[in-house]
Amino acid sequence: MPTSSLILTTSRHASNRVGSRLTQAVLKTALWPRTLRVPHTNGTALCATRAFFSSPSATSLRQYTTSSLAVKNEKSNVNQAPALAATAVQEDSMPGVPSQKEQHEKRISEIKDAKLIFNQAFKNVQDIHGRENMRFPKEIIWLMGAPGSGKGTHTPAILHSRGITNPPISMSSLLSTPECKELINKGLMISDGKVVENLMHALLDCEPEVGVLVDGFPRSEVQVECLKLFHERMHELRKEFKHTPLKDFFPRPTFRICVLYVDEEISVSRQVMRGRMIKEHNAQVLRSGKGEIKEERVTDNDEMLIRARYQIFKDHYSCLLKLSKIFPFHLINAVGSIDSVMRIILKEFEYQSSLELEHDTYEAISHIPLATKIGIHARQDLIRRLEHYCETESEIFGKAVRFIDQEVSPMIARHAISGQALVRSDNTILSDVKIVEVIISILSERGYAVTMDERVHETPKRVDPETWEIILERTHVYALNVRFPQHHIQPLEQKF
Repeated sequence: MPTSSLILTTSRHASNRVGSRLTQAVLKTALWPRTLRVPHTNGTALCATRAFFSSPSATSLRQYTTSSLAVKNEKSNVNQAPALAATAVQEDSMPGVPSQKEQHEKRISEIKDAKLIFNQAFKNVQDIHGRENMRFPKEIIWLMGAPGSGKGTHTPAILHSRGITNPPISMSSLLSTPECKELINKGLMISDGKVVENLMHALLDCEPEVGVLVDGFPRSEVQVECLKLFHERMHELRKEFKHTPLKDFFPRPTFRICVLYVDEEISVSRQVMRGRMIKEHNAQVLRSGKGEIKEERVTDNDEMLIRARYQIFKDHYSCLLKLSKIFPFHLINAVGSIDSVMRIILKEFEYQSSLELEHDTYEAISHIPLATKIGIHARQDLIRRLEHYCETESEIFGKAVRFIDQEVSPMIARHAISGQALVRSDNTILSDVKIVEVIISILSERGYAVTMDERVHETPKRVDPETWEIILERTHVYALNVRFPQHHIQPLEQKF
């Protein structure tokens, strides 16, 4: 039997609970790619190869995605994503699956463990750097995705959309240190505490002002809880240093969860194709002696291992759903072309003041309408105003039309080539706010962009002989700036 194959031969009808726990234990403790054989309680052998760290699927929670999820217009199966977490509901009714009470108790235990793990990891890092130097990036994007979803391909687009210049943090790179490799070689798991500790060290090495992207975290229930605790700890640091000279180094944290999704079949086909292309490239390099050899992933050459990776992603996805109720959750359709996926990413990560401004600042200015929203109903309001004045206040409407005919239209005709006309008038009807509103509405309906300015000119007329006060005469001058499409005249070219 090839060592790269993953064969799970367990009985589904007898001793399911024990078999399920043994399966999880093997996947958590086995070394890849060495094949392990664990005795089953009913005499069946359980063979497995380790490809990735795995975590048991969590109880299904309601899925939340951002309203700007534009995947409906793309040809994809992204709507299958909620089913990734729904499998937990189906398993509840199967024999051998833990009851809701057992799952609840397990959940409480995981939360307690996460607090202990995080607090110890944070203390270890703080002892090295000092509490006043625990300055983490304000914005952190936590990127997860199905195998073959293009995380590496689309990471530059995400960084560009958010203006992030810090290099992305890859958890797989953080866990490839000599210390971590030594643990793996001894057949030991890298603890969640060590993972969190290494991650915080990497975050402290970043420039905190421009944010950072973390690829591959969180991947388990405990890590999800640690992420929540990390967000709370950053708020605690901000509150602690708020009234000190260091307050600018502890801004309000902004966490975003981003998941790139493709269905299982596309994931498999992409990884197989990637493995084939790398093999062909390396063969060409060996023949020609030009170029660099690329790393060949074992998981790109074995379909069963690829599907095992996707199953792990499904488990991780159900964990991530717990964060969708707390942080912005971006589910990106990664099935389409690179350009189409990039457009979705740029739309998802547009500037959002409610997420990035301090709460007090946002509350102070949020009542001011957005420029992008102000004109949505402007056309309907324009029509309503014109119909109202024409039907109920025909006198005002007539005065406005006559003013346009007599003073505005001639000036527009005179400056037709330039695309802009400045109309100055001392006509007293412009002191009436209603008439001005009708004039601007009529010109707007005809396609002109109009702004109006009122100025008061003071002219000395006489001097009071008793008080020697200079008596001024005030005149109101109204200026209408009318803009319209400019007409370009192509100059005649003389050819000799």
